[in-house]
Parts: sequence; structure tokens; C-alpha cells
Amino acid sequence: MLKTTTRHTPDGPVLDVQGDLDFHTVPDFRKTLEGVSLLRGQRLVLNLAGLRFCDSSGITAFLVARNLAATAGAEVALTAVPEPTFRVLRLVGLDQVFPIEPAERAGADSP
Repeated sequence: MLKTTTRHTPDGPVLDVQGDLDFHTVPDFRKTLEGVSLLRGQRLVLNLAGLRFCDSSGITAFLVARNLAATAGAEVALTAVPEPTFRVLRLVGLDQVFPIEPAERAGADSP
């Protein structure tokens, strides 16, 4: 099960991701992503503090988020990345593609 909530900050939207991001839940996550309004110069933050599990389709969804942001002229960052997900990102080299930040730096810890 996956729950994604969107909140708005002065820098741009924050998606709080809770649960499992896998083959079964990625379609709903992508619908949420596609419904996010991003303006040029804003920053989309994916707050992964509540992420319990992420498979390869979840990693692909992060790349979709990056592409949506780039199309809008915006940036994307991952925050509060759980250690198992960070290891996968590092293994495939995506830690060099995504800015990965602590929760407090991205405003992800304040509702």
C-alpha cells in the first residue's frame, strides 16, 4: 500500500511518500506526479521518510519525476531517503543524478 500526499512550500511542491513504491503502486504514484503543478524555477521534493520498500519500478518513477520537472524547467530532489533505497540509488549511479538531502534541508519535515 502507498499513500502520497502533496503539500506546497514557497520553493515548490513536496510529495510525502509513505508505504511501498512497487510495481503495484507505481501507477497511482505516477498519476499523483502528473497532477502536480510545477512552475519554471521551482523544486519538486520527494520526501521518502515514510518509504518502506522501493523496487525497480519505484526507481523508474523517480526518473519520471525528474523528467516531468525538467520539462517544466524545474528541479527535483530526494529527501530523507531510507538506507536500503539509498544503497540501490548508489549502486545504479542515480545518487549522482538526484540531489539527495536530509529532510530538514528540503522543508520536508514540516507540514
